[in-house]
Amino acid sequence: MSITTMGITINGKHSYTDFGLYLADRDVTLPEMQPVRATIPYMSGYYDFSALYGGPYYGSRTLTYTFDLLADTPEAVETLVNSLTSWAMTAQESRIYDDYDPDNYFVGSYSSAKFTPDSDLPEYGGELELAFVAQPYRYNVDTDEGVI
Repeated sequence: MSITTMGITINGKHSYTDFGLYLADRDVTLPEMQPVRATIPYMSGYYDFSALYGGPYYGSRTLTYTFDLLADTPEAVETLVNSLTSWAMTAQESRIYDDYDPDNYFVGSYSSAKFTPDSDLPEYGGELELAFVAQPYRYNVDTDEGVI
């Protein structure tokens, strides 16, 4: 994927507009179906209750965004990484808006951050990967209706 000014918005701050981050890659997984099955003693097989009470049921999904960082000094790189990680950590069951899906948003929480220095000029930048765990649904920005 090419570098772009598109990104994500969390708690009113945008990754490019507010921090100057270039989005290098994004990975939004689909949630896995959570089966609800029960076995009964002395019975062959199982009962599948997955479709009862409005099922099927889904687990969480993972949102991973990789940004390219560039700064003038090693200290500026460290400051930028700390600022960005602090911003990402504010996501606690927050709305996460992804510019690639402008009609929907996710509800999720910060999971992890990983900074990988550039192999050629590690003192001036690298890649920052931010990961979030989100509810299984994408929610429509106008109706708040959830869809997979």
